[in-house]
Amino acid sequence: MTILVVGATGMTGHPLVEQLLGRGHKVRVVVRSIDKLSAQARAHPNLTILEAAILDLSDTALLDLVKDCNAVVSCLGHVINFKGLFGDPKKLCTDATQRLCKAIQSNGGLEPTKFILMNSVGVKNPDCREKRTWVERGLLALLRATLPPHLDNEAAAEMLHANIGQTNPAIEWSSVRPDTLINGPVSSYELKTSPVTGIFSGRPTTRANVAHFMVALIENAQLWDEWKFKMPVIMNATQTL
Repeated sequence: MTILVVGATGMTGHPLVEQLLGRGHKVRVVVRSIDKLSAQARAHPNLTILEAAILDLSDTALLDLVKDCNAVVSCLGHVINFKGLFGDPKKLCTDATQRLCKAIQSNGGLEPTKFILMNSVGVKNPDCREKRTWVERGLLALLRATLPPHLDNEAAAEMLHANIGQTNPAIEWSSVRPDTLINGPVSSYELKTSPVTGIFSGRPTTRANVAHFMVALIENAQLWDEWKFKMPVIMNATQTL
């Protein structure tokens, strides 16, 4: 398969690219700096690298980028520093998702392209009537008012849910909502339709596990049918199997 990964040098995008290459897939990445990719990845014959900012690309360049891709994965996120949290582009995830989806639809492939968005457990799934405690609602309201990245995550997920929907002939999507992200190897993990212990008290999730689940969504048709058009929550298992 051919997979496009944006946000490939991030802490989740990096293991995703490595796992995809390890599984024999052809991978395209868009990165601001080639130097942020590992030397092993840069030398891999199945990796195609475009050095650019995703939002700086023209519509024509995006059409070429998504052409013949079986899946597009966005691991984009805002850098956790002052400029990353409050500087431009404030709608990085939303604008990239919108433009990539527009390019996919313009290409008009014979089969729907899988679009996988890495999001956040703090983003509510409107299909599940997820309940939030008054403390959670208050903290989320504070995040919306003070941190643009949270609004960006919400808008990106809403764009897929409302604008692409479930009947688009060109795109099928899933928005993966990891719980608290930590470093660590691939291990046993669980998938839920909604947070099980609250959005601020859930179990952590290794970035390698998030990448592993995304690879499985791309490769496994049965798993994709289970989670397409949904917003699965992923968390490390309570016990090692």
